[in-house]
Amino acid sequence: MEINVKKTLLILLALVFPFSAHADTLKVTAWNIEWLGSHERNIRNEADYKELARYAKQLNADVIALQEVDGADYAKKVFGDEYDYYFSTKDWVQRVGVAVRKSAGYDVKSIEYKALDVGRVRHGMDIIMTKGDKQLRLLAVHLKSGCFDLPLDSKSIAAMPAEDDRQERRKIACDILGKQIEPLESWIDARASEGIPFMVLGDFNRRFVKDIANKQPEDAGLWQAIDDEGNEALWSPTLEKESACWGGYYKDYIDHIVMDVNARAKYVEDSFEQLVFEPEYTKEISSKLSDHCPISVKLTL
Repeated sequence: MEINVKKTLLILLALVFPFSAHADTLKVTAWNIEWLGSHERNIRNEADYKELARYAKQLNADVIALQEVDGADYAKKVFGDEYDYYFSTKDWVQRVGVAVRKSAGYDVKSIEYKALDVGRVRHGMDIIMTKGDKQLRLLAVHLKSGCFDLPLDSKSIAAMPAEDDRQERRKIACDILGKQIEPLESWIDARASEGIPFMVLGDFNRRFVKDIANKQPEDAGLWQAIDDEGNEALWSPTLEKESACWGGYYKDYIDHIVMDVNARAKYVEDSFEQLVFEPEYTKEISSKLSDHCPISVKLTL
């Protein structure tokens, strides 16, 4: 009799508070789809777009942070009309965007985060997703390439050699990436004060495991700069994994899905995955698929 009373109470509570008994599981992905746009370096034909679409269907993500995609028209070649697309307006084919599955039922507000453009680099996309009392905030990024693990403080950069074109490009890259730290950290600090679960995801062009292994100080390591204590403590599953993309040639991730303490509390344990392409690596095949494999996590909101 007591068991029946408990069951009756549970049913009544579910009827009165239907949303309290229901949680959404969102699959969130970051994918740099190399030169997916109107640039001459995009050598894909229709069969290649169909192959990308096959992988996108296999990925089956609810939210996708996209890099190197020239707007919604090109994104639809891969992901179709099932998503709403939010892209930066910077006049460059390597745009940053976010795709949100329409059937997920979230109201979406997008804000272009231009502060990351510290000199001929890409904007971020700040996305606020709301459904009832559920909320998630995302910043999709594609930071400056070319300074994957060198110190980012001004003294170290000033001491870097620039005796040939390669060294000069690397020095410039480190200088620009170092300047992106302040706007990135400012966004994170502002979000941490709000208490809403948030993530920063995309192509950071930075090997966080190297920042940690090298014990970089806060002004020299990108990870150390953004990872603080308390509400600003951050985590990414890529800190504990090795990449298997294209045979694991680059085992250290530069694509990351970084979560604050509130988002990590909603992380489905062991849900991190990397979708690895089936063919063996050749430069041509990787150019038609991508030089980056998508990475994903699941959150229960």
